Amino acid sequence: MTQTHTHHCETPNQGPKFFVNIEGTKHPWPKPTITTEEVAELGGWDPSVGVLLIDKDNNERTLKPGEIIELKPGMGFAKKVRFRRGDIQNRIEQELEILQRVYQRLILHGKEWVMLGDYDLPPDWSPARVNVCFQIPPAYPGTPPYGLYVDATVQFQGRPPNNYQNPAANQPPFDGIWSVLSWQPDPATWRPAADANQGPNLLDWVRSFARRFHEGH
Repeated sequence: MTQTHTHHCETPNQGPKFFVNIEGTKHPWPKPTITTEEVAELGGWDPSVGVLLIDKDNNERTLKPGEIIELKPGMGFAKKVRFRRGDIQNRIEQELEILQRVYQRLILHGKEWVMLGDYDLPPDWSPARVNVCFQIPPAYPGTPPYGLYVDATVQFQGRPPNNYQNPAANQPPFDGIWSVLSWQPDPATWRPAADANQGPNLLDWVRSFARRFHEGH
């Protein structure tokens, strides 16, 4: 699941037209509200599977059957992936072990926050080496991580990068002031398998950071 956005625009003689973003796909919608069942129908799944609402701050909750939701900017929806709580904790532990085997300078804060120390940035970025971190969402792996947190002094070609919040509204539990770069896995490929080693997983997520930085701006 990814953080998604809902917005509307006005067109002459047509009135408001809304768009509902479900797992990366924008769906036109004719009214300012939508029900749990309508979201599931747009997404192409049975509503009994469960529907997640994600707000603009990337907080999520499961919608109740028949619930009516007022569409707001920054709002998104996704299918709820069912993992039992014990399975989730075991999965996260396995994935953190995989990360620790690959990245030696890894610092954990519980099982929620992960920091990679001395991460090398590509040319045009400054400073050349920084700490980066990310948050593991409560509903992981059904919900993928969102946002790449970096030191607030990071710049691209001498200026703040695009799609960037400084300081981040949600500050990581590590020393310093943090900013956050908008970044998320491709929703079309985030389909976690039962085996954490088969991906997509946190190792794939961390390896994607290089792609975000090489894109620049």
